[in-house]
Amino acid sequence: MKTRTYLAFGLAAACAAGFGTRAAAGVFSNNVDMLVVAEQMQAAPTPQGNPVTYVALDGGYIEAGDPIAGEGPPSADQVSQGLNAALASNGFRAAQGTPDIVVTYHWGVLRIDRTQIRVPYGIKTNLRARIELVSTEKLGAEVENHILLREKGTGSNDSVSSPAILAGQLETVAQDSKYPRYFVVVSAYDYQSLVHHEARLLWRTKLSALETEGPMDEVIPALIANGASYFGKNFNDLKELTASLSKPAQMAVPAAYAPPALESLQLDKRFVDGLLKSEHVKISGVTD
Repeated sequence: MKTRTYLAFGLAAACAAGFGTRAAAGVFSNNVDMLVVAEQMQAAPTPQGNPVTYVALDGGYIEAGDPIAGEGPPSADQVSQGLNAALASNGFRAAQGTPDIVVTYHWGVLRIDRTQIRVPYGIKTNLRARIELVSTEKLGAEVENHILLREKGTGSNDSVSSPAILAGQLETVAQDSKYPRYFVVVSAYDYQSLVHHEARLLWRTKLSALETEGPMDEVIPALIANGASYFGKNFNDLKELTASLSKPAQMAVPAAYAPPALESLQLDKRFVDGLLKSEHVKISGVTD
């Protein structure tokens, strides 16, 4: 497994003090080291033969944890266009009528929240969000169990182990969760289940990179363009890629994507809004 190296503490401290990503980015090349976590929760249609048709819903920009001035996120339209172009180039097709799947996506930056009150014998929601961003469901649960074991707390997950010492990928997850990261989280739900008010998650792909890898408006599009081939895939381990920060070539999209009205798809707007909100809370770790 590739050994990850991190910035010197002085540079990390400078970023945390507000000198920010842009000051640090000049130290780096035009490449970004990105992490891919791809899991298939249930059987899902695959883009082999006929394209998988989808409707994409923007869950919104997230900036969670300690605030830092000077962030320059890409616009929602830029993210939407990049995502739909990436989907189109990987065997998915925007639905003209009833879709096979409903895709949701959230994007932004996740940092440590030093103001969040510590939960006695528990895990802060901000920490849980940071662990889940960089881990599979199983690896994340084992790291959380390790933390709870050290605190002699309750609420551990009995379906996975509670390692006394973290090693290998578990140690990698614990280390990755300590650093601010830009991210894109893309999830796919079974359309027919949503019609019947059941959120049946088919797959989820989490793409992230250290905040110090470059400007957000370049890193986020690079994550989408280079991670899209993992949409719908299932891996038990963590994938590390090196991607170019140069602006990706414009991929053909039939037209500016605008999802159809939920009512026209027989989807309950209140139910879908609630799903997007619950995703936002889980990914951000912000419960207020």
